Amino acid sequence: MASGPSSQTRARDLDRVNACSQLDAAYADGQLGAGEYHDRSAQAMSAKTLAELNLLISDLQLPSAVTEQAPVRTPGSPRLALRIVVACGAVIAVGAIGLTLTEQDGPDPVVTPVPAQVEKPPAQPEVVVPAVEPIIVGAAQPLTQDGIYALFEQYRQKFGDLTVHELGLYDQYAILSRTAPDAPDKVDRYDFRGGFKTSDTRTQRLPGTGEVDLAQVDVPKLVALIADAPRLVGVPDGSIGHVLLADGGKGPAINMYVYDKARTGGGYLRATLGGDVWQVNPAN
Repeated sequence: MASGPSSQTRARDLDRVNACSQLDAAYADGQLGAGEYHDRSAQAMSAKTLAELNLLISDLQLPSAVTEQAPVRTPGSPRLALRIVVACGAVIAVGAIGLTLTEQDGPDPVVTPVPAQVEKPPAQPEVVVPAVEPIIVGAAQPLTQDGIYALFEQYRQKFGDLTVHELGLYDQYAILSRTAPDAPDKVDRYDFRGGFKTSDTRTQRLPGTGEVDLAQVDVPKLVALIADAPRLVGVPDGSIGHVLLADGGKGPAINMYVYDKARTGGGYLRATLGGDVWQVNPAN
C-alpha cells in the first residue's frame, strides 16, 4: 500500500498558503508576536518542503476550524481520509437499515400520521430569509484608501482615540489588538469586518513593544506603497498578503508582505508611518 507524503515531500503552493493561514490564526489568537509572525510568514512563503512548513506551525495551538479547512499535508493524512470515508459509510449504512425497516409490511398504525409531517417544509423559507439580512461581513476593504479611512473613523468612534497595539490589514478584514484598560501588561484582540467584534482573547503584552498612533499614518502614501510594494520586492505581478502596523521595540512601522503571482514565495518591506521605505527583503 502506498504511504502518504513524507516530511521531505516538496511543498505545493497550497501547502504554503495553508501554513500562512494557520500563522494568521495563531497571530490573531495572541500566540505569536509581531516580529515572530513576520519572520515565520516570510519563511513559509519560501519553504521548499513539508518539513520546513510543519516546523513553523508545529508548536502552535490552532482551532479545529483552521486545521481541518487548511491543513498542511502530513504522512497521516491518508489514514484520516480513510477514517472519514469509513465513518460516512457507517452513517449511510445506518440510514439504509432505517429505510428498510420503514418499508417492511405489517399493520403499524404509527406510520399513518407520518404524511402530515410533510406539510412543515414550506414554512422553512420564512425562517431562513431573515437570518441572512444583517450582513456586514465583507463590507470592509482595509487595503484601499476609503477602507482605511472608514476603519480609522469607526475605531475612533468605538474607542475614543486612534491608539492601537498592533493592526493587521487584509483584503477583506482587519485584526487588531489594544492595550487592556484594566491591565496595562495585557492586550485585547478584535476582528474588523465592517464592524468590530471582540475575539474574547486577552494575551500578555510582549516586553519592549509599544503603541501605534493611527493619526500619524499618512494614508495616501500607505495606499501608494501598497500599490508599489510588488515592484519594490521584485514581483511586479504579485499581490499584497497583509499589512501590519506595529511597534516591535524599534518604533512604530508599516510591515508589508507580498506574494508572487504563483503564491510560492514573496518578499516584504518595512516603512515609517509616513510611508518612507527603510528596509526591503526582496522575493527569493
